[in-house]
Amino acid sequence: MTTWLTCYAAPTSPEAHLVKGFLEQRGVPCVLKTDGPTIYPATALGLGVHVLVPEHWLPVARKLVERRRAPRHRPPARVVALPLKRRAR
Repeated sequence: MTTWLTCYAAPTSPEAHLVKGFLEQRGVPCVLKTDGPTIYPATALGLGVHVLVPEHWLPVARKLVERRRAPRHRPPARVVALPLKRRAR
């Protein structure tokens, strides 16, 4: 029997579905699990949705999610002054 472990905990269901879709596109099997049924919004009570992956997929899934969340290094933007020509009236 396969043990499923939490790869990512999302505060909302839409965010969890985005992460699940992202992982599934890369071939990682995953399922969603909520912290429990409630009539209250999950974010108000601190409940969330967990993205679970099989134990042997956990390192791969965490690495994919971390790379996706990490800001990409970009060189600083350059400001270039362009000469503007006035129109003759």
